[in-house]
Amino acid sequence: MKKVKSTTKNVSIEAVDIEKIRRFTETEFSKLNNSELPFCYQVGKNILVGASKVVYIDDNCWRVVQSNVEVFDFFTRKDAIFYCIATHRNQHDLAENIKKNDRLLNNLEFDAIIYRQRYKTSLEKHDEWKVEYYTSRYLETMDKIAVVKKELKKSLEMAKYIKM
Repeated sequence: MKKVKSTTKNVSIEAVDIEKIRRFTETEFSKLNNSELPFCYQVGKNILVGASKVVYIDDNCWRVVQSNVEVFDFFTRKDAIFYCIATHRNQHDLAENIKKNDRLLNNLEFDAIIYRQRYKTSLEKHDEWKVEYYTSRYLETMDKIAVVKKELKKSLEMAKYIKM
């Protein structure tokens, strides 16, 4: 590798080229952040959506970061992306609806797992009252999950077709 002759010592051509690429990329991203349409760009497992970033935490957790401030943790990647799109287009009611339904769906699914486990334990202990109780709670929770999934799907469809 050849050294570049300049006033600074030990600076390689690669370092100068990488710095130029980094500056160019930052200016292009800043132009895209301010554009009318939100852009989506995947960097590793993270996703840039307009001025927001969706950060991969684990398979069941995606964190939305706006201006280096953590906004909210979502339980699906799709919900997090559409939340960012809605906020980019100033559809704050729609974004809040997506956020609320994502949280509610996760809570209900967790409750369903608990009721199912308690049902199995009650069955092993031959406690008929608890078997009936946890069966009804589980079925009620599954009905609520179906309603929340329908609402969330409707919100995501609305976010998909926001008028420009």
